[in-house]
Parts: sequence; structure tokens; C-alpha cells
Amino acid sequence: MCTDIRIKELTATYVAATKALLAAVSQLKAEELDQAPAGEWTPRMVVHHLAHADAYCLTRLIQVLSEPGTQIRSFSEDALASSEVLSYRTAPIESAVALFTATRAEAARLLQCATDVDLSRSAMHSEYGEITLETMIDLFTSHPVGHIQQILDAVKN
Repeated sequence: MCTDIRIKELTATYVAATKALLAAVSQLKAEELDQAPAGEWTPRMVVHHLAHADAYCLTRLIQVLSEPGTQIRSFSEDALASSEVLSYRTAPIESAVALFTATRAEAARLLQCATDVDLSRSAMHSEYGEITLETMIDLFTSHPVGHIQQILDAVKN
């Protein structure tokens, strides 16, 4: 268990973001999963997006912690969302919620083992260039939080 202050703060915020998203999703009723303003993603699509995005995020954390300097490539959220095989528009959300929960739990476990020194480890992102572990954590924390409001907006309209 680490004793470093910054990584503990980042990890606590990351875990809180996970809990906030899961709380929002748990309040969704079945009839709300496919509601959204025209041209926007439905809550169902958002849940699948977050599950798959966080699978990428976990892989990136593993890479930067075990292979600093590694290359990581960008992914197209539009390609994922429009894939007929991935079925963001129709697939049940239970397995996506389970995947999100599991990947976030494993990421939190890894972050609990990291130190403040590890925050400067970096990888080369195909779109953004060099990105540190600290920046990754910030991005991975804010991502589901941003989608909470999207889910709430979709069901209130």
C-alpha cells in the first residue's frame, strides 16, 4: 500500500467518479435506456461506450506502469458506437456495467499500488503525444463524470 499523498488523492477521486456513474446508471429504468434528444447517444449507448473505453483505459494503465514509454493508439468512439457487432443501440447493459465495474476496480487496485513517483511515467499516445500517468488518471476520472450529465439529460427530455 502506498503512502504517497498525490496518488492517494487521485485514486480516491477516481473511485468516487466510478461510484457516481454506477449510482446514476442504477437509477435508470428500462424504458429510459433508449431515450435521448435527436442526434445524441442514449443512456444504453453511453453505458456500452464507457465499458469499452474503460477497457482501453485499463490496458493503458497496465502499459504505462509496466512499460513506460510504450506506444498507445487512439480509438474511434464513433467506430465502436456504430459497429453492428458491438450493438451499442440494442445490447443489454448488464454485461457492460459488469465490465465497467471490473475494469475500474482493477485500475483502482493498480493505482493503490502506485507511488507519486510513478505519476511521471509516460506513454506516447498516437494522437496526443507524450502523456503521463497523472494526466491519464485525470482523464479517466473525468470521463464518466462527464457522461453522468449526458445520461440525466437524456432521460429528462
